[in-house]
Amino acid sequence: LQMHEKALHIRLATLGKQHPDTAMTYNNMGNVYKKRGEYAKALQMHAKGLEIRLATLGEQHPDTVNSYGNMANVYYRKGEYAKALQMHEKDLQITLATLGDKHPSTANTYANMGGAYNSKGEHDKALEMFEKDLRITLATLG
Repeated sequence: LQMHEKALHIRLATLGKQHPDTAMTYNNMGNVYKKRGEYAKALQMHAKGLEIRLATLGEQHPDTVNSYGNMANVYYRKGEYAKALQMHEKDLQITLATLGDKHPSTANTYANMGGAYNSKGEHDKALEMFEKDLRITLATLG
């Protein structure tokens, strides 16, 4: 975390607040906070990164999609499955629009959604998501 904080300081000083590399550093810090179980800080960092990515890269960019997925994973770890699913839905909408319904990233999003539905107790919906993941994975990766 200390190295990411140093990188953030340098990037803010040299690139400014509204740069994709600054967003990446916030994202990296969010991942560290998530692994440490500091979910409020993780969400704060991911939200900053998402805001920058939306402003600089736009909603359809893969890094922006990555931010939605990272926030979903934090909400999942917190046990806030409905919020995790909201983020995964946003991820899925963009992934389907940009990569289509036969891409491994789309399959991965379905798998993540399946996990959230399963943890939420919506097993039929979880199974539906896992089946979509499996179909895409078999078709694209064998």
